[in-house]
Amino acid sequence: MTKTYLRNITADYITGAVSACEGIRNSLVLINGPLGCKFYHGYAAGQSMVRPQELWRLKGDLKIRGAMSDKLLRSQYFAGSPEIPGSNLRYEDFIFGTAEQLARALNDIFAEHRYSFFSVIQAPGTSLLGESLEGLLDDITEEFGIPHLFIEAPRLSEDIFLGYDETIVRILKLLELHKKIPRKKSSEKGRRPRVNLFGFYTYEKYLEGDLAEITRLLSLCGADVACVAGADSSLESLSAIPEADANIFLSAERCARTSEYLSDLGMPSLDFGCLPVGPDLTERFVREVSGLLGTDCSAALEETEKTRAGIFYHMARHFGASGFPGDLSYALEAEGSMLYSYADFLTGYLGIRPQALHDLYPERKSGFKERLAEVCGAGLCKEALEADFSKVKDAILLGNANSIAHILAYSGDIFGIEISLPSSGYVNVLPRTYTGCSGALQLLEQLINGARLLKAWD
Repeated sequence: MTKTYLRNITADYITGAVSACEGIRNSLVLINGPLGCKFYHGYAAGQSMVRPQELWRLKGDLKIRGAMSDKLLRSQYFAGSPEIPGSNLRYEDFIFGTAEQLARALNDIFAEHRYSFFSVIQAPGTSLLGESLEGLLDDITEEFGIPHLFIEAPRLSEDIFLGYDETIVRILKLLELHKKIPRKKSSEKGRRPRVNLFGFYTYEKYLEGDLAEITRLLSLCGADVACVAGADSSLESLSAIPEADANIFLSAERCARTSEYLSDLGMPSLDFGCLPVGPDLTERFVREVSGLLGTDCSAALEETEKTRAGIFYHMARHFGASGFPGDLSYALEAEGSMLYSYADFLTGYLGIRPQALHDLYPERKSGFKERLAEVCGAGLCKEALEADFSKVKDAILLGNANSIAHILAYSGDIFGIEISLPSSGYVNVLPRTYTGCSGALQLLEQLINGARLLKAWD
């Protein structure tokens, strides 16, 4: 973990690599290192989406569909958590080599449970040994018939999105997509166009809700989703990416290299660059999707108009014709594309003033500062980008739970809205989203209640 900010940590390259591999359905992601190296990833994995193997099946006795055995769950590799095992290296393995213990771990796991894909990611200390483990992993692949990816030296000083993006590209190269390009797309009469989605990952706080909303909007545009790379996609759907009608890229940080790699396939693509937050970006998204696919988006546009009407109704009911109080402001912490998405809605649409905009990865040259300046105004944007995020007061704060908790400790006049991990632990049984039409209304709900509480504290 790198980039200390406040008293917080931001996820790094290895976390992104784990997320990309974990996003393949029925996959094994194993950390080759001491058992302690797996616990953060084992705890964080799978929190954003309910998987089929976690659902109860009612037939006679209660059973979990496709679950691993209790023996394996309590083994030295999983240590009680069902995700992201470790090879459980001891100190002597760092002297004599890790191959023997790694082979033992994989053989023991595969003897108890069947996987469709496995990846081995070196822990930081293990990667310094410089062992040649590919031959061992090739032998295991041949023995069990399971393809694998070996990440020998994660770039620990880089951010999570680069780790995720580069690992997705490695997975697609492993599947040899360039050899699977169909000479001619299927033109079945009446078949709805299918699209692949890129930019979702398993460490996204509201992954399930975001995916459901984007899928719903695409359906209203007359399109179906074929594959969502990095988010519970199967090997079969990843291999069939070239058979879809178009690729849609939704996050500049998460899929820039993936977009570059897939451009060689010659498929139509839409590089939207960010998640559509609020009715303006949502309307632009559905229009661009329909323009790319040649479909009718009138049903989706009707949804955005209903959303605008709903926003107006609740604003008028709670604040009158003047809208949000003039002294209301917000502070936002996120990566560049998300800063733009939320600011477009909060400032560009609702007219709330940004007090501080903290870019978690300012070294990224994504071009969103220019777009932020268009939304907020050049002077206000510059002032907000340079503001000290840790000293925000009397504002609605959007960020992760750690940053919200830290600032709350020094300023009571804050209303926090969690938009990213780490989480406070609050469990959303119904999927939540701040994306699209449904997300705009859910976010408005938080904003209205936050504004009322801040006013009450005056």
